[in-house]
Amino acid sequence: MELINLPKPDRSKSGLSKVKVIMGIGLLLLSFSHLCFGQHSKTFQANSMRVFEGNILKDPNLLKLRVKKSQVGTFYLCEDWKKTDIYMVTDSSIIKGMETRIDLRRNELEIKYKGEVKVLPSYRIRSIVFTDDEDLFVTENLLKSSQKGFYKVLIDDENSLLCKYNTKVQPSSYNMQLDAGKKSSSIIKVHSYFVCKGTSLIELGKTRGKLKRQFNEQPKLYDFIKQNKINPKKEESLISFVGFLNENHLNAN
Repeated sequence: MELINLPKPDRSKSGLSKVKVIMGIGLLLLSFSHLCFGQHSKTFQANSMRVFEGNILKDPNLLKLRVKKSQVGTFYLCEDWKKTDIYMVTDSSIIKGMETRIDLRRNELEIKYKGEVKVLPSYRIRSIVFTDDEDLFVTENLLKSSQKGFYKVLIDDENSLLCKYNTKVQPSSYNMQLDAGKKSSSIIKVHSYFVCKGTSLIELGKTRGKLKRQFNEQPKLYDFIKQNKINPKKEESLISFVGFLNENHLNAN
């Protein structure tokens, strides 16, 4: 048998052919993706145009939207900054002449110093004095009280009269359907009065009835409250009551 020598394949040309095939497939896929994206973009644009179609409303009240409620008042005892001497718990240090204000909600003293506002919690303070009006406040540290915060000293004597200020939020009473009531909630300052003698701290009843019941076993105090119509909601009335305690060397407990 006669053998025929076949020509050897050119491997370099074969490699080029494979590259051309791969590039062709890539171009085909790229064209297909552009076609699909173009169709998707046209669909999106068409849908977007339909989103902005519809009836025009010029009065938003027709949507019956909820009224945004605002808040009237402040959580500060006084928003103004006051010159203050601060008597600290640690090392009995005194910081003099600082501009401060009391945050009743957080029981903190804000201090304005070199363009910044620093915060000092009541548990680090023994007392403060507003130097302009000479108002004195003591904290729970001096009174050994579980009620944290600042107590204003109204009478400093054998029996001392203290006032503690708290805040509460009174909700809005607005009724949208009736368009009636207050649209704003209010921050209300609440006063609690205490008689302090030594280590004893007694909170006074907040109504005349509660105050009389509180001292119904002490005839002198009960009669004084009844005859002088002591009103525990009025500061001057309680000053008169504690003055009577001191004049007669009586105890409130």
